[in-house]
Amino acid sequence: MPPKPAELTSLSMAPLLVPVRYPVTDGFDIAVPAAASSVRQARRVARAWCRYCRLPADLIDSVLLIVSEMCANAILHGGSDSIGVRAWLPSFGVLRIEVADYTPSQPPTVQPPSADSENGRGLFLVDAVAAEAGGSWGFTADGTRAWCTLPLPTKASDQQPAAPEPDHRSPARAPQASAPVPASFYAHP
Repeated sequence: MPPKPAELTSLSMAPLLVPVRYPVTDGFDIAVPAAASSVRQARRVARAWCRYCRLPADLIDSVLLIVSEMCANAILHGGSDSIGVRAWLPSFGVLRIEVADYTPSQPPTVQPPSADSENGRGLFLVDAVAAEAGGSWGFTADGTRAWCTLPLPTKASDQQPAAPEPDHRSPARAPQASAPVPASFYAHP
């Protein structure tokens, strides 16, 4: 029997028989310079990963706010030249975010900001967003790493997938739509 062409046997190209809402991924783990411009870079990576995981738009917004505030806090209060940012799905139904500044310190406590202060709201926002989503957050005992866990929506009514990113490529380079999989493909012999 002659071998089948690779495109017919590749598991990565096989259609899913059961739709998967949150595919298993390794997450992301990046190190960025401890500079204000790195917050934007961390947000872009987090957004791309969240979209790859097909997370709902409102959860993506929460993740991006948490990443921004934790990164800003690590840059402002950490003493390292770089910070680490990572996120992954450690167990079914949970998303975890961590930001490390690698500087041991006493973990901060959330203080409600005064009405006229121009800063100091970052951890207050993280606390509010995590609580609203039913998640939790905190710091490691040595203060080097801030973390946040958020539950993933489980009901179909809770899920609103993020809108696709606009395709800025020229029409000649834009991806072509694939042909639908025939129903006979799913038929059992």
